[in-house]
Amino acid sequence: TGEKGSSKKVKLTSAKIRSWQSLSESSRQFLETVMDSVILSVLCQQSERKDDVQKHLNLLKDRVLRFFKTLKVPPGKLGNLKNVSSLQMAEKQMLETNEESLVQLQEEINEAERSAERIEETIQQLQYKIQVLKNQLEEDEKKARKVF
Repeated sequence: TGEKGSSKKVKLTSAKIRSWQSLSESSRQFLETVMDSVILSVLCQQSERKDDVQKHLNLLKDRVLRFFKTLKVPPGKLGNLKNVSSLQMAEKQMLETNEESLVQLQEEINEAERSAERIEETIQQLQYKIQVLKNQLEEDEKKARKVF
């Protein structure tokens, strides 16, 4: 589409369509890397039911990759995908960075859970001490009443 929302009409003849070729292996690999990066980004933002979401996204990815194997595309008209290897390297680097961030986030979550457990233990200990002191206070008050 153009800047003003107009669209360019392309006429396809059956002869043109017959000349189309399967999507190249490098293009499929690049698109798979992009999908992996997107899945990882989605999972980083997901707080609940990560396993279900990951399973569903991987199933969708597998279906799309199977479709790519039979997808026919016009020859020589791949524009963005001409420099697939450099784009693929950039996506792989971004994926690695995202994976490292995910590991770091998981470590932070684990530390926060350990900290929460320690706080919970401290709270329980303090509640027990409070109860012991209350009981002691009641006994001391009873003794004081007997004295007076």
